[in-house]
Amino acid sequence: MRPVKYKSKVGEEILSFLESKKDTAVTVMDILKELERKDLSTNITTVYRQLEKFIEEKQVIAHSAKDGKKIMYQYIAGKEECLKHLHIQCVKCSKIIHLDCDESEEFTNHIEKEHGIALDYSKTVLFGLCNDCR
Repeated sequence: MRPVKYKSKVGEEILSFLESKKDTAVTVMDILKELERKDLSTNITTVYRQLEKFIEEKQVIAHSAKDGKKIMYQYIAGKEECLKHLHIQCVKCSKIIHLDCDESEEFTNHIEKEHGIALDYSKTVLFGLCNDCR
């Protein structure tokens, strides 16, 4: 018998917001603003706790922002393949582009074989400008 998971309204709203922004990385402040907009009272600790739970469940990944001073969160809906390729984030609109092509795989294989580095794809993000923002 599978254990019953407790679901809170705040947790459901956080996940729903992340899912609606699945092609964009968001910050904790973005999430808090959305919850406030929906008149849901919570605190930053609860949001972080929910995000950690979603990361453990492989529904969300977290990585550093371009300035390295904050964490960005991305909804992946348990898609394991998202943990096996690189991502590019637009520095202007925060759009996420998935690099699941042969050239990207060749590049990451080179890094591992030639430089002895095993990348953590859930935390490795390249930054640039997307076509829309250029």
